[in-house]
Amino acid sequence: MSTKAPLSTLQRLRLIYKTSRFPWKKHVMVGWDLDGNEYWEMPNPNNPEGRWKRWVQLKEHDGDVGLFEENKLPVQWQAWLRHTRFEAPRIQELVQEQRRLAILRERVRKLEIAEQEEKLRLANKQQDQEQPSVQEQKEKELPAFKRGFSEGGDEPEPWTPSAPARRR
Repeated sequence: MSTKAPLSTLQRLRLIYKTSRFPWKKHVMVGWDLDGNEYWEMPNPNNPEGRWKRWVQLKEHDGDVGLFEENKLPVQWQAWLRHTRFEAPRIQELVQEQRRLAILRERVRKLEIAEQEEKLRLANKQQDQEQPSVQEQKEKELPAFKRGFSEGGDEPEPWTPSAPARRR
């Protein structure tokens, strides 16, 4: 976070005027986010008793309003713009959310590194298990009659075929 220079007297007066709800003003600035975008509202001219109109004035726009990217706005301000949040978010909330996201990103990065290390460890372990010993390879190369039978169940069992079931 960068430290900003203190506002001059003229800048303070301008900010006070923007945020004040004078009777002769149509719209009022409700707040701003950490990127410098300003959030405004005004009574709906078609229905003064209804919901107020809300909009954002982006600080960095290239003159093309159609290139708006919603995900660049903080979630708290998005909720306010959609009227799902009654009061505008405070700067402290936005700073706290940024800290939370930074901690979350760091934890995700650590988990991804741990997952990659685990995958590498499992791949090495599997590769070691797949390499049979030299003796096992030689035994596999010999035909069964040269290897001999073990004492267990390597003996062939007698087989008697059964008659197929009759169809009716």
